[in-house]
Amino acid sequence: MVFDMRSLLNNGIGQRGSALVVALFILLMVSVLGISAMRTSIYSAKVATGVQADTMTFDAAESAVSKSFTHLGELTEQELSLGVLNGESLTSCLKSNGELGVGGCGDSDRMDSRGLLQAESYIVHVKNNCRMVSGSDVELYRDYVIDILAQSKMDSYQIENNHLQEALKIGLDCIQL
Repeated sequence: MVFDMRSLLNNGIGQRGSALVVALFILLMVSVLGISAMRTSIYSAKVATGVQADTMTFDAAESAVSKSFTHLGELTEQELSLGVLNGESLTSCLKSNGELGVGGCGDSDRMDSRGLLQAESYIVHVKNNCRMVSGSDVELYRDYVIDILAQSKMDSYQIENNHLQEALKIGLDCIQL
């Protein structure tokens, strides 16, 4: 058998070159897929963080409403008349210990241990906003309609949440015009 050196060299060189091109093409495709997966992962993480931050501000506003509702129930008739029924509002700030502080929140007041959330509430009665006591035929007793507005914010994500809840408190001198 006679060996032709030229045919052996040509066949070997041609195969090595095509293998390199195929390997580079596969490497390029894998790199593009990897970059695409990385971008999708980063985007998903940003969305998840935003949803978590929004949920945290929602919960903070709900906590402020709940604490204010409890505080409203603890007010005596005199405190209620002086603080709310005269058209004024009771402003409170939810502190990190879970208690309501009197007055609005300052710049450094935060309700969580990480210092991200601020929540405050307002208890307001619009003058003469009253309703008949449910189930009563006597017009002497009426319910004061008292609004509890809670505002929470997370400055680091520029997210705010506002919640309004209506409370009713029975009273003798609530007159509708």
